[in-house]
Amino acid sequence: MSTGIYDAIKKEIVQGMKQGDAQVRDFARVVKAEFDRKGDGRAIDDADAVKILKALRVSAEENKNTFEIEFLDKYLPKELSEAEIEAWIKANIDFPQFKAPVAAIGTVTKALGPAAPGNIVRVVIERLAKK
Repeated sequence: MSTGIYDAIKKEIVQGMKQGDAQVRDFARVVKAEFDRKGDGRAIDDADAVKILKALRVSAEENKNTFEIEFLDKYLPKELSEAEIEAWIKANIDFPQFKAPVAAIGTVTKALGPAAPGNIVRVVIERLAKK
């Protein structure tokens, strides 16, 4: 279990305190509190951390808070484009092994992780199935 994001957020709190940057310190504490709530006070793995960061980013976008968006983007993995996902699927997935093409969604999202959101993987697979 990799807790790199959790640990990095804890370091952000310390850095914010050392540098007297209340904005970084306070928002990092908000993020860590969300992590702690999900992990019942224990460190959470990066997959769960990414889910929380994405939810926080949606909220920051709704509030048009550029500081929070930029802060969260430092820790969110870059998402693959549809073309990159399609290329990976063509190279690694044998659709006949599945009862239906959409059954491959779980395999693809598990292999590619948070860089390939399930909704985008579904769109790509459905497009490939029509070909």
